[in-house]
Amino acid sequence: MAEKKPMQNIIAIDLLRALAALGVFTYHNHIGAFLAKYSGLSFISYTDVLGAIYAVPLFFLISGYCIHASNVKYLKANVALPLKEYYRRRFLRIYPPYLFALLFAIVINYITAADKPAGVDLLVHLFSLQGFTVPYFNTINVVLWTISIELAFYAIYPVFYFIRFRYSLNYALLFTFIITCISIGYFQISGNITISQRFCVFNLWFAWCCGAFLADKKMLGPGDLKQPVYRVFYVVILLIFVGLKFIPNGVFIISDQFTILIWTAPMMFLISKENWLRERKNLWVIKITAAIGLSSYSLYLLHEPLIALKNFLAHKYLPEKFQLFGVILGIFIIPVITWYSFKFIEKPFISRKKTIGKAA
Repeated sequence: MAEKKPMQNIIAIDLLRALAALGVFTYHNHIGAFLAKYSGLSFISYTDVLGAIYAVPLFFLISGYCIHASNVKYLKANVALPLKEYYRRRFLRIYPPYLFALLFAIVINYITAADKPAGVDLLVHLFSLQGFTVPYFNTINVVLWTISIELAFYAIYPVFYFIRFRYSLNYALLFTFIITCISIGYFQISGNITISQRFCVFNLWFAWCCGAFLADKKMLGPGDLKQPVYRVFYVVILLIFVGLKFIPNGVFIISDQFTILIWTAPMMFLISKENWLRERKNLWVIKITAAIGLSSYSLYLLHEPLIALKNFLAHKYLPEKFQLFGVILGIFIIPVITWYSFKFIEKPFISRKKTIGKAA
């Protein structure tokens, strides 16, 4: 049998990753606030909301979709998830670029005279436990807390797969729903929720696994998603999402769940247009955006210390009248730098997908 060609990237997923990464990037550059200030149009500042509130939830949903999509081949072959291979791939995909970003951020913090990590802080980050702590949640690099949550999602995903494999997709999703309800209920009753408790992996597990649910349906039963019941579900999600905006912040831990789920319909709509996107993949806007999506992990990990560095260099070494130009120019240079980080630091660790079964 001839060797199968490797699976192509899903352009729709790359575009969604680019949207999320650019949302965080523009928010941390305060681009919306900057444009509002210099244009006099105050409403433009609201564009920063994407990066401030909605970008990370989109990343979580995409993550659930992609992790399960990469393992559907085992379901098709009716075999259990190979745990050793699964964890090896996840570790190589996430940790080497993360370690590089962590060390890079520490160096930049020293150069720019920002806060310097204590020994415990560094140790916590080396084991990616910052998302489970309060003192170190946002230290060194403010975005790294999400990597703790992602790694926790990866660690418990085999439970979802096992229930899906042994019983059914609906049972697997129901199980995660029950666990999430118990977790949210526990923290709501406890009161005085800390930031690490708010983003506890079990609080968000159901929404993350909804991404896995959609991947399963898309790849194994695409016709199912056209049933009216899914439109009804999304209308309910939309109504609850809007309704929660009018309730005091005491239920933000529930609102976080729906901030992820609100992306389900837009994500599946864009994925449904994959053939249309593939026919137009050479258009410069799609080509550039998809490239940003491919390198979105590096952009996400490195943009904060790079922003600090470019602001530091512009204000320290450029004449005052050129400082604003230097800061703006740096905004365009950072995605280029992170593309090369993806190419030379991240990509070499991305494992090839293995085929299942014996060749004929």
